[in-house]
Amino acid sequence: MVRGVYIERAPSERLTVSASLDRYLAEVTPIKKPTTQRAEQVRAETLRSHFGKYSLAAITAEMVATFRDTRLAKGKSNSTVRLDLALLGHLFTTVNLLPANGRQEGRF
Repeated sequence: MVRGVYIERAPSERLTVSASLDRYLAEVTPIKKPTTQRAEQVRAETLRSHFGKYSLAAITAEMVATFRDTRLAKGKSNSTVRLDLALLGHLFTTVNLLPANGRQEGRF
């Protein structure tokens, strides 16, 4: 409960990051420019290798910071890491916006 409002977490506890990325790549990425589509597929695989097995609800700020630090330590540029994190952030944003099984209220 946040600020006296109940937030149902059950769907996000069942859904993995890997499954969310699959749906994101199938439903959101195709409406973007072709160059962005290719870049997002590569970034999605990077995110999948690090977060794929976790449920959406299990991802913490500490895990994201560790991912960021690991990528930077491997010599990736700040911009590359920023774009990786932007995709992860957009994934979390769109999880609640896309219709679930034909329903209008959202959630994968």
